Amino acid sequence: MRRIGPLFWPLLLIAVGSLFLMSNLGWLTFDLRELWRLWPLIIIVIGLDILLTVAWPRGHGSQSLSIDRDSLPDAEVSVEFGAGVLDVEVGNTPGKLLEGEFTEDIEYQLRDRRLRVYSRPYFWDWWGWRGERRWDVRLTRDIPLKLRFQVGACQTDLDLSDLHVTDFSLECGAAGLRVRFPREAGTTRASVKAGAASVKLNVPEGVAARITATVAIGSFNVDTRRFPRSSSGYESPDYATAMNKLDLRIEGGVGEVRVS
Repeated sequence: MRRIGPLFWPLLLIAVGSLFLMSNLGWLTFDLRELWRLWPLIIIVIGLDILLTVAWPRGHGSQSLSIDRDSLPDAEVSVEFGAGVLDVEVGNTPGKLLEGEFTEDIEYQLRDRRLRVYSRPYFWDWWGWRGERRWDVRLTRDIPLKLRFQVGACQTDLDLSDLHVTDFSLECGAAGLRVRFPREAGTTRASVKAGAASVKLNVPEGVAARITATVAIGSFNVDTRRFPRSSSGYESPDYATAMNKLDLRIEGGVGEVRVS
């Protein structure tokens, strides 16, 4: 269903303000306490908004972002994304902490070793629609990273296999989520909290894993050939001695969680 577009609230405010102005000038012959009788005006304004949107469709904003790594020995990167498509992979440009293309205006903050990337807020975000949002993000492989993701109702594909990720956390809502964890990052500590989501988590061959999980309503599947059951969940036989290992905690809501 199409949601109310960005012109709705401005037009409604103009209409209501005009009525109060005409009342103050004595141009109206009825009591404003009877204003509720004009509720069909809301439908008219919505109709005008739809008509104008169809006649003059709004284009998507588009923005590229490139952030230098400078001399940072490590970094924490936080990504806050709502609805749409989010893809993350390794970057190939030397000296860049993060690069990306975004089909909307975004903002970022870089303080010390912490980078935060998020959507530029708009008053009508909760009511309007801005077309399909897509973020294509590329991160440096040259330094250790702590990654924080907060995503809403979106398709998320995080390919971390060639990154040096030491800490990873993800909170997602109603989403389709796929994560490929690092191949050669030493020890990676990861936390995944999912709502109504389909979650596919891939542990590369040669990486040991210790997995603990709590799933409220839904299914939870683990490749027990690689990660046999243990007293606390699931654990690779060589977890204690492995050079590359993943300590993974999962909290699932309604949906499917699969670890392979």
